[in-house]
Amino acid sequence: MYKKIFACLLLVVMLVTCAGADELSLGEVNKFLNTSAKLGEGSKGNQVAVIPVNHIDGPKQEDLFYAFVPFKYVARNYIKYQVTFLSCTCRTADVNVWTTGYLELTLPSSGKIKDSEVRFYSFDSDSTQHYLGGFWGDSDPPPTAPKINFEKFKAEILPYYVGKNYAQLSKLGTIDDIKDFSKGEGRENFTLDAYTGATVSANNVLRILQAMYAYHATDSFFDNDPEALALRKVFEDKKEMAASATASAAAKESSELPAPVDTKKTFKANKDETTETFCAPGNFGPTCSAINNENLRAYLGRSDVMYIDIRDYADYAKKHLRNFECIPYFALIFNENAGKDDSLPQLYGGTPDKPVPVYKESDEILEALFPKNKNIFLMCQGGGRVSNMMKILSARGWDMSKIYNIGGMGQYAGPQYRDITTDTPEISIKVEYNFEGLTRIK
Repeated sequence: MYKKIFACLLLVVMLVTCAGADELSLGEVNKFLNTSAKLGEGSKGNQVAVIPVNHIDGPKQEDLFYAFVPFKYVARNYIKYQVTFLSCTCRTADVNVWTTGYLELTLPSSGKIKDSEVRFYSFDSDSTQHYLGGFWGDSDPPPTAPKINFEKFKAEILPYYVGKNYAQLSKLGTIDDIKDFSKGEGRENFTLDAYTGATVSANNVLRILQAMYAYHATDSFFDNDPEALALRKVFEDKKEMAASATASAAAKESSELPAPVDTKKTFKANKDETTETFCAPGNFGPTCSAINNENLRAYLGRSDVMYIDIRDYADYAKKHLRNFECIPYFALIFNENAGKDDSLPQLYGGTPDKPVPVYKESDEILEALFPKNKNIFLMCQGGGRVSNMMKILSARGWDMSKIYNIGGMGQYAGPQYRDITTDTPEISIKVEYNFEGLTRIK
């Protein structure tokens, strides 16, 4: 009887402990996977590792990113790997499918990492042709190089690396550095120039290979090779840098956002007033905002925030803050005559204080554009449109303690925002705005 009671109490304690536990970090998950009974080197799951990659985008800008090694198997004189990575970090999540490469790197008789060769490299079948060890998660063909599809990558790019050793491949920064691409039997007609429009794919196939060599050097086979030990140090330093960046981002995100309205600020209720009034919750203007051009940078990059620019696409294209989504207020959200004129596509007519839905689906679309479960930072050109947008959201039932008027693009001209501002005055856009498949309210 007592044993049953004790067991029940123990179960309750365990459940409470689990329910109250913090979410596991990636490092903690990785540690568990590597030390559990069925995962880790030599076990049924073989290996789970996180590796840093010097990822490169189309304009050849680098950022430190992660790739994952879900499989490692040491054969007699080579090691089999799978590595999973994002070919492009600049795409939207709805199309950014993960790529998996299957790779075999040799364990040379010299014991030196510089002599380790690429034995096999594939994004589909493994070297035995029995298993689909890889998966091509990139666009096929790339939109900027429509003649370079996955079949051409398999036929022309990947065979170049087979037989190359680390000493040769470590000297390459991008595919532009490859000077002997057409050398080799049957390669006389292959030209690297054909791949310049597919540089995100082509360059990161190379970068992943280099990152895997750094991971390859951590194997105990290379314990007596000074160059491998130095490569391990670089590998671990990058992991620490990435971990530090992750911790910094997590610390920033865990910091509490201020209330949208700074009640210590004052404003003139109208232009004829001679005295200032203290800001109070419900003041939607930029003057009262707790987040503005003086402190916005401290609140960027959070996953719990939607960053939205409500100017039209033409103004947005000419100049905007990076990573702000464009949802045009006048073109799509509000026009006082919408609902009276069938040629107007906006979701609401009436007034911002009393918006009238134009479609049965207006509120559903509004929530899809401005999710209720997120904090939302809104900007326009001067802050006035945002104030009206906030009135609409308030009238349609949004929690206004989560909505921020961060002002207008004109207020973010300072040097502290230069590196995150996209300034392209040469761009001219003509846009036709419309909704399809919605039911107008008559």
